[in-house]
Amino acid sequence: MRFILKHLSALPLIVIALHSGYSQDSTEWISIKKISIEGNKKTKAQIITRELSFDVGDSLLFSQFDSLFVWNKIRIYNTNLFNEVNLSLSHISEGQAAVLIEVDERWYLYPFPIFRLIDRNFNDWWVNRDRDLSRVNYGVRINQFNFRGRREFLRVVFQTGFTDVLNLRYNIPYIDKKQRNGLLFDLSYSEAKNVAFTTVDNVPRFTSDLDKDLRRVFRNIVRHSYRNSFYTFHYTTLGHFHVEIADTLARLNPNYLGDERTIQQHFYFGHSFLYDRRNNVNYPTKGERLIAGVFKHGLGIYDEGVNYWRIRLAASKYWDLKKGFYAASDVSILSTLPEDRNYYNYYKIGPLREVLRGYDLNIIEGSSYVIQRNEIKHKLIGRKWDISKVMPIRQLRTFPFTVYGKVYFDQGYAKGYPNYDGSGLLDDRYLYSYGAGLDLVLVNDLTFRLEYSRNALNQTFFFINLLSLL
Repeated sequence: MRFILKHLSALPLIVIALHSGYSQDSTEWISIKKISIEGNKKTKAQIITRELSFDVGDSLLFSQFDSLFVWNKIRIYNTNLFNEVNLSLSHISEGQAAVLIEVDERWYLYPFPIFRLIDRNFNDWWVNRDRDLSRVNYGVRINQFNFRGRREFLRVVFQTGFTDVLNLRYNIPYIDKKQRNGLLFDLSYSEAKNVAFTTVDNVPRFTSDLDKDLRRVFRNIVRHSYRNSFYTFHYTTLGHFHVEIADTLARLNPNYLGDERTIQQHFYFGHSFLYDRRNNVNYPTKGERLIAGVFKHGLGIYDEGVNYWRIRLAASKYWDLKKGFYAASDVSILSTLPEDRNYYNYYKIGPLREVLRGYDLNIIEGSSYVIQRNEIKHKLIGRKWDISKVMPIRQLRTFPFTVYGKVYFDQGYAKGYPNYDGSGLLDDRYLYSYGAGLDLVLVNDLTFRLEYSRNALNQTFFFINLLSLL
């Protein structure tokens, strides 16, 4: 019976009822007598049950279980701990049922060698830096997901080359019995011998000194999280930055830290809100997300040379258009006040996932900006290969491979910094781009983006990008 229920779990529960002896009366009340979990060899049971919207003793209409199981399955999968999740219902006695949760755990320990270009992305290195193989950093990055079986995340980074980095990041999602409060600690130190000291026509200009460090950065962050419902999160962050630069860098750009300073440090404090109801947090095709945050940089604790506010708003919507077609639209707004500040604290369109496609080769700096992106895509290929004959690790013996074809249109605007023309080519003007491409989604939702874009400058480029949790 369990085998049958497992493979019927994706079907409407009216079908499951035929195999479990239930009446097909959708108005029948069913009491949940038992909840069982299988497959969680490392993950603590409470991490899984935290995502459930029902508990033992709850009574629900039989017609409610279909949608109930869909969203509970999505929430458990979005913990990023499992390859697959299945929920099924089995009969115990008249009016009572048991819920079985079956999970297939991912591989959690990833020690990665670092061989990383110092430039913003592959496209920047290939075009703007003439494919210079000396512009690399190397080392090791160790990611431990699901540390102690409690969904904790631990990262240790040792890197050398053009930029030496030591980083320790430890995220504890829950520190209380009700699993609402969490803490994150992020400690980082870096030394750079190759530094972008200014921007010309939206392309950074670098200077190097192999005999000494041009910049040293200490960064410490503590963040408290509060999850007051399944889809809403509050984050309160306190951070500290300490930056030291060489005299040569201050001479090349007196406004690098402002007023030819060679040292800058400041605290920042802020609060952000997240509402996230997407079917896959790494590669969503349905749902919505909302982000809002306010941060104050420079708390007046010492003469820090930093004093401004940062406000961020972002909203995303994803539609399943059926028959393998999907649509998405998102908008992101950043505003900082006052506008005037030093070069090191300029904000840019481009880092992480906030990018205007078609401008991957450019830095678009602005005190405030808005970007809006739209795309329609179609699922071309969706397969899973059994590679157990060559893969000794059980959790990685299935290799998923999904390909989406897409077309897109992006637009945006950035307000330039006063008395600064390094980004003058693209600041203070309407920007847009359009194009087509492919998304290749692999194991753990690692995504390769292959895109051919045309932008407002009538430039056309082919870009390769990689999005990954690792």
